Amino acid sequence: MHNTRKAQNKLKVFFRRVSTTSQDLIMQESADEMYRSQYSANEILIMTENGVSAKKLDMNKRPQMKKLVSLVMKNQVEIIYAFDRTRLFRDFYESNFFVSLCKTHNVSIVYTSPGNGQQATDSTIFEGVMNIVSDIEGENIARRVQEARLRYPPKKLGFIKDKEMRTYSKDPEKEKSLHSYFEEIKQITNQTELERNLTVYKKKLGTSKERLLKLIQDPFYAAYDISNGEHPLSHVEPYLSFDEFKEIQAGTCGAVIESYLEMEKSLKKLNTYDIRCGLCSVPMTYRYDILGKKSWYMCSRGHTKILIETETLSISVEQTLERILESLNIEPLIRDSRNFFKIYKQFTSQELGLLEKEKKALLERIILETEDLNKWKESPEYNKLIQIEQKHQQHLIKFEKVREQAEENKELVNLLRDYLSTCKLNSTDFLASLLIKNIRAYPDELNIEVSKFDYLTEMKYEFMLMGDQLL
Repeated sequence: MHNTRKAQNKLKVFFRRVSTTSQDLIMQESADEMYRSQYSANEILIMTENGVSAKKLDMNKRPQMKKLVSLVMKNQVEIIYAFDRTRLFRDFYESNFFVSLCKTHNVSIVYTSPGNGQQATDSTIFEGVMNIVSDIEGENIARRVQEARLRYPPKKLGFIKDKEMRTYSKDPEKEKSLHSYFEEIKQITNQTELERNLTVYKKKLGTSKERLLKLIQDPFYAAYDISNGEHPLSHVEPYLSFDEFKEIQAGTCGAVIESYLEMEKSLKKLNTYDIRCGLCSVPMTYRYDILGKKSWYMCSRGHTKILIETETLSISVEQTLERILESLNIEPLIRDSRNFFKIYKQFTSQELGLLEKEKKALLERIILETEDLNKWKESPEYNKLIQIEQKHQQHLIKFEKVREQAEENKELVNLLRDYLSTCKLNSTDFLASLLIKNIRAYPDELNIEVSKFDYLTEMKYEFMLMGDQLL
């Protein structure tokens, strides 16, 4: 994309980026040297991103890119030089936005890489296709790195790595315990036995229960890589055969481990409250019992042990939220209804953006996996694409209804109250973070302090749980 019309006193920006701090910019600097020589020093602005991933970080988290966008919008840039498309963006949508922005403000983009096959154009469609290719290229690089780490990890519990020979032999200090661990784990028939086994070998191997569970599901210990097919690893001395490994995964033991991990995942999700000890003001520690299927918060830092079960805490928070919603004062809330509509609009925009990304990913898979593109609608992914499009339309229809209701403030207020009530049912932790200021636990009571705001009338701002009663 090259604009032949010269702009007076506008910046010539040389944008460089490396993904990790271990990389250097020499190649990019060398490639843009011939272009820099055309301008005087006061015309040039060099912008550098060190250790910044354009794949993992969005534009708002890249200070240099935010600054560049701002300069373009202020019509202070004539031309941008970058090594290739991937130095600017790896995200399809952000790249399209940037190309459109540059086109609107008559900013040229030049790629300095000698091997760059195609210079920038004014076509957002073409640039979109090129950036999809860049996305795929970046994903392929990440995939290859991941595959290499699976076959040649930096270190593994129970192995000694020979860096020169790139081989993995059993660690004599761990070998006996690991062999026993695998032998005993094959005999597991229930979660109680699994818990007992993990407790014993956590101490013997000097590791965590989480790591022991991952170890069971790691084919590296059978000298195999199964990330893409079944590939034996001749450079690894195995602790068990591949058949034994598959037997563990498919048998009773595998089912027990899976249910154990699911329960642990569910209990970890319950850790959503910021609760502090009423005696020492320190955040309370979250604990859970997988076998007992329960969790709690506790503190015993130099004082009487304080413990409150998560179930009791959740009930108390829900009762408090109910009282808050019952005390909402409609009249002052009406005045701010338009602001709440803006929040809803932003939320809808984010949802639509996520659906657009899903559509893009499906389209990519369809294009890459369909041999005859004339039959792309026959792809199994096509039905998913239809479903996402339907969700997209449903969001638009719902948003239009909300917009119509916003014309009458009272209608919007009612919608907001319904939303808050729904939020209480579906996302109590989120609503609690907005409406509850502090939660403190004492030996015999729980104190909940409500955030003060203008829309509550005849509302107590502090509640205490005494036994089963919220006072």
